[in-house]
Amino acid sequence: MSLLDIANAIKKEGFDPRKDSANGPAPIPAGTYPVVLKKATFDISEKGWESLGYQFEIRDGEYSGRSEFVRFGTLEEWNGKSLSWAVERTVKFFQKAIALANDEAYKKDFEDGKTMEEALQRKAVGTYYNLVVEVTQGKGDKTYRSYDLLEDEYQPVQPGEIDDDDLPF
Repeated sequence: MSLLDIANAIKKEGFDPRKDSANGPAPIPAGTYPVVLKKATFDISEKGWESLGYQFEIRDGEYSGRSEFVRFGTLEEWNGKSLSWAVERTVKFFQKAIALANDEAYKKDFEDGKTMEEALQRKAVGTYYNLVVEVTQGKGDKTYRSYDLLEDEYQPVQPGEIDDDDLPF
């Protein structure tokens, strides 16, 4: 591929050199994508912000192989502002990830962000989902991304889930 071919592909993706970062591809557009949860992490920044992170890898289509990184805060208050609405969203997304992985959320999973990370690593990491990405316009040039999970009906069969009645012969 020539440099001109690369430049044309970048332009086709919608890269705006006045607004977009040169440090990576443009974000995937709004839509629903078949994904696998590759990684779940809990992080505390140097300033004390706590967040639960998900790394989803797109499995099919134009963006196959690309990762979408999703982060949700776990603090109910930050700099004197109530963020309980955001933590509710964090918990809902977490519960969906657990339930759609055919796992159960236990009381101990809600002790803190670290226990939520460990709960996701128990069974959700490696699970297939449909990731819904929505993009909304804020004030000025600011855009906001929101996420939801849907069940993936093509979940691979896990070892031990097949019995003699499932065999064709």
